[in-house]
Amino acid sequence: MSLAMSTSQFWLIGWQLLLIAAGYPEEARHPCAFIDTANITGGYNMGNLGGSLNGSYVYNWTVIPKELVTAYDFVIENGIRVPAARHLRACVCKLRPCVRFCCPAGQLYELQRRRCVAPTGDGPQPPGHSHMTVELHNGSRLSIELRARFSVHVETPCDHMRALTKDSVYLNWTLHENGSITHREHLFTKHYCFTPLRVGNSSWNWQPLACAPEKLHFALGVREWTYAICLLICIISMFIVLIVHLMCSGMRNSFYGVAIKAYTTCVIFGYALLAHLTLHDPANLSAAACRVIPSLALLFLVLSFYILSFISFKLYVSFHGVVFTKLMFWLIFGPIVLIAVGWSVFVGFSYYGAKLVFGGDTCWFDPRNWSIMIYFFAPIFVACAISGFFYLLTLIRICDDPDLDAEKSFESLERNRLKSFWKFFTYTALTYFVCVCSFAVNYYREERSHLNYAVCFGTAFHGFAALYALIGKNQQIQHFLRRIDENNDEDTCENSVPMSIY
Repeated sequence: MSLAMSTSQFWLIGWQLLLIAAGYPEEARHPCAFIDTANITGGYNMGNLGGSLNGSYVYNWTVIPKELVTAYDFVIENGIRVPAARHLRACVCKLRPCVRFCCPAGQLYELQRRRCVAPTGDGPQPPGHSHMTVELHNGSRLSIELRARFSVHVETPCDHMRALTKDSVYLNWTLHENGSITHREHLFTKHYCFTPLRVGNSSWNWQPLACAPEKLHFALGVREWTYAICLLICIISMFIVLIVHLMCSGMRNSFYGVAIKAYTTCVIFGYALLAHLTLHDPANLSAAACRVIPSLALLFLVLSFYILSFISFKLYVSFHGVVFTKLMFWLIFGPIVLIAVGWSVFVGFSYYGAKLVFGGDTCWFDPRNWSIMIYFFAPIFVACAISGFFYLLTLIRICDDPDLDAEKSFESLERNRLKSFWKFFTYTALTYFVCVCSFAVNYYREERSHLNYAVCFGTAFHGFAALYALIGKNQQIQHFLRRIDENNDEDTCENSVPMSIY
């Protein structure tokens, strides 16, 4: 047996075990597996007839004993248990072997578009569901009428189906009288459906398709390393901003400086956790780490934006002559932190489409759904809207008060802080706007695009923007750096010796 064939069988066994772990615990209190049941709600109940048929149901001209009928309050979709309205299901596949077709008669399942389509081109039409070649218990193979011996179902058990091949050639699977499907003593999974495939130009062949797990393949390639390096560049830049604000006594003792230091700290920790998730395979992380690490990253990044909203509010009240006390500062800043913590905990225990938001095969938001827009970009958008609202109020205040423009020789301290802060805020909002566009393009194309590199470079640009706006355009920081430079020059002159003695 070749390696390709062994890998295919291993994949099938692994997918079956996944389905058992995710969706089969109901067998402890239900008479059979969900895949072997059919919804018989509305079926004829023979409970009023009495006799040996009391409590039985009739479904598709088959009498189903009451012990094989039970109420379900869930369904299994793609191997995941999903809550559903309470309904009756019967173990029809225990009474008669089941045969499953992907599409109605006359159609075939297209693997690329994952849907049933009508065949194109000239030639014979695909076969119907009435007859199929079946291997009997005595080893003979006959083309028999399916509905005479089997329970026929037309549905795809999963959203993503795939065909098993060996050396790019479809395998020849055999349908047995008991409903099992084999190839050289290898048993096919129950989570399958048949679809006709064209053989040459004149005939069709039935091929079973298996459920393909919706698992993103982890790749540590150029994109991932580029993103991690850009995150590191931003972390270093934010660390420089933090150190400068710690060294500058005027900024260190001001509420504006404290908020900037809190912001840079949040970005440093948030981006460091994102870099860790980018460079590590989720399969190598424990289930707890796969929920705690992204929850902490979400906490720091969302909190950073609400710190920016707080700074915008602080700048607004400064132009009204309001001076914050320490008590006022913490009465406002404390609830912001608590809200961010509560949001990250809520997301860490939330489900999106019957799956945990964190703890899946990505250890971050799943790019195949809109969870990142709801739980990450939406609160960031709210924070940006709050910041923009206070910025507009500040501009109105400046325009309405001519005394603020009395000094033409130099800008006031608060006015300079306002300009440098909003330069940085604009660059930050632009960076995250690129992230949103990248997600939207990848989502609709259902694959990663080269726009991911724009996200990488935008992240590095975020760090450079902090250096430019929060240090380069902040006059208080610049005066502090000039004083350091002048002191260094004075020390050099005191320790120097005139050139003439040489």
